[in-house]
Formats: sequence, C-alpha cells, structure tokens
Amino acid sequence: MIAVCVSGISSNVPELEKVIALQKKVFGEYDFFYHQWEGYPKPNVDNCLYTPEPEWNYHCMRDVKVKPDCPIFRKQTQLPNGKMYRKPELFKQFWTSPNQIMSHNDLVKSLTDKYTTIIRLRWDTLVSTKVDFKPYLELAMEGWVIGFNTGQAQGGNPTPIHKLEEQAHDAPGCPWRIWDHIQFHPRDRLKHVETLKEKQELNGSEWGWYQIFVHQSGNNKYKNVFGGESIVKWTQQPLQWDKF
Repeated sequence: MIAVCVSGISSNVPELEKVIALQKKVFGEYDFFYHQWEGYPKPNVDNCLYTPEPEWNYHCMRDVKVKPDCPIFRKQTQLPNGKMYRKPELFKQFWTSPNQIMSHNDLVKSLTDKYTTIIRLRWDTLVSTKVDFKPYLELAMEGWVIGFNTGQAQGGNPTPIHKLEEQAHDAPGCPWRIWDHIQFHPRDRLKHVETLKEKQELNGSEWGWYQIFVHQSGNNKYKNVFGGESIVKWTQQPLQWDKF
C-alpha cells in the first residue's frame, strides 16, 4: 500500500488548510500521515506524529565526515570564502538541514508494515493537478526513488509547474543529489538514518537524500524530475488556487 507522509514545520505555511486540500485533491486515494516537531503550534490534522526536534553536535556541512562529490557543496563549504561562511544566516540554516530527513524517518518508522511505498510531501508543497504522477508511482513500487523540484522563476512561479521533465544523472549542476519537494520511494530504501547521524556522517538537504537513497547502498535506481509542483515561498502571491 501507499502512504502519503507530510512533514516540516506547519506553522510556517500560510493558507495551510488550502495547501493540504490541494495535496489531497491529487493524492487523496491514499492514506495521509503527518509529522510535526514537539513545541511548535499543532496543525489541525488527523494522524499527526509529534517527536522531539533533534539536537546536532556537528555542523552538517562544515563537520560532516562524508563529503558529497558536488561542486555546489564545495562552493558552499570551501574555506575561507565559501558562501555559507559569508552569510551567517545560511551557516545557521545548514546546521539543521538534515531535520527534514529525520522527521520523515520518524514518521515512516511509525507506520504499519502494510505501507511499502511512500509519497513524501512538505507542508508547503503545492502539487500540480494537471500532470500525471502515476507512472512515477509505479516506478517507486518497482524499487525506484523519484525526486521532484522546480526552480524559482524571477518574480515567483505563477503556479505549480504543470509539466514533468526528467533530468539526466550527469546533467549540469550537482550529481550528488535527490530533489526533495516531492519524493516517491520504496519504504525499504530509507535506512540507517539514526546511525549516520550518530557517526556524524549524515548530510542535509538534497545531498542527505542522495546519501540515504543512493550513496550508502550503491543503488542507482533514482530519477530527478523537474516540475509537478512549487513550494509556497517560490510562488507568486496571492496564490491563484484556480490555476493549480
């Protein structure tokens, strides 16, 4: 069976109820489950798991013991002029960037064994109603990991991106990443998250997802797909719900 797992910090999302309704419009045939860190305002949803927010005794980019083979990572972290050292707010943000992996892992672990394929969403994911996700869900049921992302157009995306374009593994940019605004994955490929954290090896952001799903196992059955969504902060305001 397929489970939809939504995580992040819900109180950061304007118009949360409408975002949830949009997600259910697209994936409503499946069971929904939610995660929120303890200590934050509680969302008005059923099936919400609350767990303590992790504490980090290492910086997940500066100190991490497994370094992504990625020019973007090196540009951020190279001493003394890496981008995150020039922008203190970015340095602080990256420190806890694996939280999204930890929250998803907490939620998936709480599910009964009947759920073998996972749709991961963020609280702020605006899902397109005009694309066909079914072929990618079928791939996930066959063992593939699929990550979806959109860039941010100048001035913001007018709507979720209503197309799907697969990206080659060697496309320009970073080869060591899995996109993370939406993910479809087999449950059994989400492994060893707590162990990697304890060993100070867990990366954050898209690098961490690649590490979990691909790097640690050598399983290259994954695809990055452009489109099918936008996130709230990258979308033109006011949100044009009738065009989503």
